[in-house]
Amino acid sequence: MTYLLVMGSLVLSVVFTLGWALSRLLRWVAAGLPGGGKAKRKPARRSGATRQSGSSRASRGAGTKAAAKASAKPPREPWRVTRRLAEWHSSTAFALVAALTYLVARLAEHGMSFRPPHSVPSGFTDLVAGLGWLAAGLILLALLHRLAAWRCR
Repeated sequence: MTYLLVMGSLVLSVVFTLGWALSRLLRWVAAGLPGGGKAKRKPARRSGATRQSGSSRASRGAGTKAAAKASAKPPREPWRVTRRLAEWHSSTAFALVAALTYLVARLAEHGMSFRPPHSVPSGFTDLVAGLGWLAAGLILLALLHRLAAWRCR
């Protein structure tokens, strides 16, 4: 009974994750189609008082800022791969689901190994190892996403 409960929860987690991945893929494809993307927002207009105070501040420090800008190198634009990684927001959620599924499966394997009349099925150990590698890869991808999002700011 425990085996069916654990395997059922694993199947439910995998189906949920694959469904989520499919929905994100469909959204990404739909956004690439003509007329499928969201309209971009225009920046807000500033009032006259804000423009005047901004121009008076700019005239005071214009000499020092111009000298600093002339000596500083312009920042390089991030690579295309970095921009794509920064846009993919679901990597952290995928990593969290995979890691929790791996931990539950490892706990179940540990519990099943202490039941003397029953042994752990041979395929279950391989499944847990595969889930571990999948979780590690997704955690690495989530960390790369965070780094890319920081770089693109």
